[in-house]
Amino acid sequence: MHIHPPHKPASDTKEHFIHFFMLFLAVVLGAFAENLREEHLDSTIANEYLGSLVVELSQDTLNLNKCISARSEKNLQAEKLITLLSQKTIENTKDVYYLSRLMTKVESFEGTNGTFNQLQYAGGFRLIENKHVVEKIHEYLFLRNAVYTLNNTEEEILVELRKATSNVVNASIFSKMLNVEKNKSYKYFIKPLEINEPLFSNDRSKINNLIYWISSENGNQSSNMNQMIILKIKGKQLISLINSERD
Repeated sequence: MHIHPPHKPASDTKEHFIHFFMLFLAVVLGAFAENLREEHLDSTIANEYLGSLVVELSQDTLNLNKCISARSEKNLQAEKLITLLSQKTIENTKDVYYLSRLMTKVESFEGTNGTFNQLQYAGGFRLIENKHVVEKIHEYLFLRNAVYTLNNTEEEILVELRKATSNVVNASIFSKMLNVEKNKSYKYFIKPLEINEPLFSNDRSKINNLIYWISSENGNQSSNMNQMIILKIKGKQLISLINSERD
């Protein structure tokens, strides 16, 4: 007859508890490690987004500098052209032709959108922990859209300006001033006339209509230039904020 050793239930319970505890601990630590890994990955991606954003904001600043400078110069040209056209007898027609040709050109600002699009449409904003940075990015985008709106208005004004110009200047002379191949050393490839050429019309009502649209263009581009200056300042502030966040 076999004699079985006495059963030890307490010992079995203890072993089961230890086994369960070790398994539970492994699961918890695994989840904790996975969370740390995801947080580190999110932080790395967010930092990459912010780094790319600084590059794009810097490019925006360069583009804004170019557009602001061009608009400032165009304002002076518009005022000079209005003065020439307002004379009772227009004698300096070569400058009228040249300045009128310049009025049809515009330096439109287009922002760099790669990282901004990723932040907006790929859920990038949720990765940026500092909500003040997110707020300032949205503020910058709002101001940039205001510049785009003024750009669109400017295009509408330019359509009317070109129509008014065609009623005053001689189209054949006007078109010859622009030559991409021959006039590479001139701004916008527009070569000034060497002598005064007759206008297509000296009708004061047509000239007055042209002055009106030059004034409209001048006013709109002044508003746009001021908005660009504000955007440029906000962009530089945002770059500084992002750099402090990444340090």
